[in-house]
Amino acid sequence: MTAPDRTEVTEAEADAEATLYCTVHPTVATNLRCNRCGRPMCTRCAVKTPVGYRCRECVRSQQDKFFDAQMLDYLIAGAVSLVISFFAAGLLARLGWFLFAFFLSPAAGGLIGRVVWQLTGKRRGRYMGMVVGANVIVGALPFFMLNPLAIGIYLFMATGAAVAQFRLHL
Repeated sequence: MTAPDRTEVTEAEADAEATLYCTVHPTVATNLRCNRCGRPMCTRCAVKTPVGYRCRECVRSQQDKFFDAQMLDYLIAGAVSLVISFFAAGLLARLGWFLFAFFLSPAAGGLIGRVVWQLTGKRRGRYMGMVVGANVIVGALPFFMLNPLAIGIYLFMATGAAVAQFRLHL
């Protein structure tokens, strides 16, 4: 029995070490590693940050430090945006003139965003903007058949303004 040649072992180890595969996409070979955890990742998984490329898991865990919302905050955000949107869309549908929608919709959306921000104690949540936007839409849908043009404008502008107003605080 002969001992394996040391050069053969080191070449095999070097080849195995040189060929890395993405943690998320195991069939994709890569030479890129996360600069935080060292995990191999492909270019689709890499996120460019000011300090280098990181994997999505490390970026997400870093961002989680900024989000402190609780489940109750999401419920408050959903209820408040639904109720205010319902009354704003109802008022807009009854006014009848669709040009009012261009002026009132962004104001209503901004109001919704500010009220939610205050009532949730200025806590941040990863999905708070989506909750607010979805409930602005749901609150306005009952009035869509009364004045489709004005409510369509409202849906577009108020939802955008509410989510944008809320996202300013991230």
